[in-house]
Amino acid sequence: MNENNQLVRALGLKESISMTIGTVVGVGLFTCGSAQIGSVGSWIIGFTFVALLISIWPCLIYGEMSAALPCAGGTYNYAKRGLNRVWANMAGWHYIVSVVAIGAGETLAFANYFKILMEQLGISIVKLDSRIIAIILVAVFLILNFRGIEQSGKAQTAFMFFFWGCSVCWFLYMIPKVHVEYFGGIAMNSLPPFNEMMYIFGLVWWCYTGFETCVSMGAETKYPQYTLPRALKISVFMVFALNALFQWFLVGLVPKEFYGILAAADAPYAEGLKAVGLVGFPIILLCIGIAFGGDLSTINPGIAAPARYIYTMAEDGALPKFLGKIHPKFKTPYVAVIVVGVINFILIATGSINYIASVSLISLAICYMIGCLSYMGLKKKYPDMKRPYKAPLGVVGCIFTIVVYCFMLIFADKAALITSGIITVLCVIFYFAYSHRKECVMPTIEEEIGVIEEPDEQTKAKMDRQYTIWKVCTIIVTCIALGIYIIPMVL
Repeated sequence: MNENNQLVRALGLKESISMTIGTVVGVGLFTCGSAQIGSVGSWIIGFTFVALLISIWPCLIYGEMSAALPCAGGTYNYAKRGLNRVWANMAGWHYIVSVVAIGAGETLAFANYFKILMEQLGISIVKLDSRIIAIILVAVFLILNFRGIEQSGKAQTAFMFFFWGCSVCWFLYMIPKVHVEYFGGIAMNSLPPFNEMMYIFGLVWWCYTGFETCVSMGAETKYPQYTLPRALKISVFMVFALNALFQWFLVGLVPKEFYGILAAADAPYAEGLKAVGLVGFPIILLCIGIAFGGDLSTINPGIAAPARYIYTMAEDGALPKFLGKIHPKFKTPYVAVIVVGVINFILIATGSINYIASVSLISLAICYMIGCLSYMGLKKKYPDMKRPYKAPLGVVGCIFTIVVYCFMLIFADKAALITSGIITVLCVIFYFAYSHRKECVMPTIEEEIGVIEEPDEQTKAKMDRQYTIWKVCTIIVTCIALGIYIIPMVL
């Protein structure tokens, strides 16, 4: 398809999983998410587990839609066909704002952990503004994404495996230093007020947002009818396992008297270790893994994924046509990548991870609710559409997800809610002022997605083996993540 100057299918299961997990595991877990331990202690696992439960169904629903419509732009394309272009534009803008916000927050998180790392190595850069480090980092990843999805995908896989390797080493080193008595048994002395608990839960759930990142790159995924549903199913459980494991260690290392430090920390893991005197090697290894593995693996898809939405919306007439330009050599939507970089710079200038987090979680929740409505619309409008994968009780799952997410947003940060409301109003105004006047012809499904090849028997067998390995490893890690919380209860 290169001669037509279009996107090329270069991502496999490994890259799709690493892109998705990389988007999710980062700024949420290592900043706002784990900081909530300062408010709920060992019961963070309860919040994390419930967040998993309300994320599984949407993952399966997106798995069905992505296998049937493997296009760039994810929810935008589903809403365009299942609902209408107004909803599609709203979903597109909220997704772009949210995922760019995740990337911007991640660069600030990187800056915080990087400065602590330098401090532990005897180099003080405290006076250096974190925003300068963040802007430099975005510039580096703009270049990486400019040069092609295959190169970006390989770098993403390297970041993720580096992060997992550092994490395992850190876990093994820190096990002897864990105090089971810090978990406080299975009872909680007092619960925060309900409103505060729901706000805390929203920030913990934010650690799962972005679970459908691979969907936005459906047009660049090989054999998407198999790869995308499998990547979604693996990713959501791997995200839970990583969250639960890291949170277990933070609870077991930091006693209650230091919870106030955790609750206010921009880098709760590093600040927690410093508070209990575990300085030097433990912090150095942790910061290297988080900054150069977890953070970098989030920033990369935080640029790649929203750029695909901008590209798709420009191709569709919802945005100016020049935003959909594909680089003739690298086959990337390079103008869209540059726009994402500019939005990153604006968000980084605020310097507030908590505000960025709240805006991001609200916008993605809105996007997911539109995705669920789109699923039901696609069922009605295209009952005979080929669906290689079908989500169990999909319509029920959509209704359940919409109700839960609406209830959750009631307790979100009010300033962020107002911001998201303004974004929604601007989306509608922009649509009727610009996009509505464009003459748009809905292409057939076949025209939009092109020819989706079926793998030959040898390739399919190799794909199945790869998926089986990922699935077994995910089950093992998830069981370990749940099992280690039983240890303090028994002891």
